[in-house]
This record gives sequence, structure tokens and C-alpha cells, in this order.
Amino acid sequence: MEFKIIKQDNSEQWEKAWNLYENSFPMAERRKLEDHLRACESNLFHPVSIWEDDQLIGIAFYWEWSTYRYIEYLAVLPELHGKGYGSQIIKKIRDSEFTIILEIDPLINELSVRRLQFYEQAGFQLTPYRFMHLPYRLDGEPQELLILSYPKMITKEQHQDFLSFIDSHVRNYCEMPS
Repeated sequence: MEFKIIKQDNSEQWEKAWNLYENSFPMAERRKLEDHLRACESNLFHPVSIWEDDQLIGIAFYWEWSTYRYIEYLAVLPELHGKGYGSQIIKKIRDSEFTIILEIDPLINELSVRRLQFYEQAGFQLTPYRFMHLPYRLDGEPQELLILSYPKMITKEQHQDFLSFIDSHVRNYCEMPS
């Protein structure tokens, strides 16, 4: 399994990775192309595609700062679900010196419960903190999300660091009113 930085100048890899991104997340939860390309210019943002034998397996977009790694997006090709690729990817991303933070939807259906179980099996802990994620697009609505962390539960101070980073960096790469 090989992690490659997604670069728009590699058109075949770019197109496959971007299609997976667009097909894996609801429109309100994803960046517009121009906002994503601006984020790619940040040295804190890491958009990677995951390959095996020249076949795209998945994508992971994450941010790194200070001692944190925030996994913003993680997706595996739908036809490869249940084959262990997601677990391999998350283990490679989480096994580092960083405190890992990610968010998931509230537990409102079977899919959201399975997603929580997937991350808990990988060692993540559900925190008591909630997060009101502002939309990436002007026509989107804020969404309450649950916060998970690894290798242990983040403190209230670490949660504040995360929120500050979202406000001061991640929000800069969302659609803004003109």
C-alpha cells in the first residue's frame, strides 16, 4: 500500500482521487474545487491517495500542526469496503507521534454506529466533546459532529486547540461570501 500526495498535474491520479472524494461525501460536506486547490497550497494540509498495484484504494485528507493530526476525510472505494483497506489506512495514519482527532456524524442510524465501531476497533476513543461544524459551502447548514481521538481521549484544552485550528486555518478554505 502506497500513500501518494494528490497533485492536479498528474491528471489520471487526480481524476480518480477527486471522483472518489466527490462520490463519498455529501455536497455540503465537501469543498469546491477551487477551495480544495487553495488548501493544497498549505503546508499543513496533506491530501493523499492510497494505491496498491497501480489501483486506487482510497483517499485521506488530513491537517498537521503542533502535535496534532486532524483527519478531515477518509474514503475507500465502495467496491473495496469490507476487505480491510480502511483499517490498514487508518492504522498507517494514526501510528505517529501526533494526537489524532477526527469527527463523525451523530449516532442516528446503523451506518453511523458502524463507523463509530470501526474507529473504536482502531483504538480511537469517543470524547465527551461536540463540535458544530460550519458548512464548506454557502448553501450548507452547520452540522453537529462527535469527536474521536487517538491514542487517548483529548483533554478540554486539546479540544480547544482543535477548535482554534479549525477556525484559524480550515475555515479559510471554505466558500466565503463575496
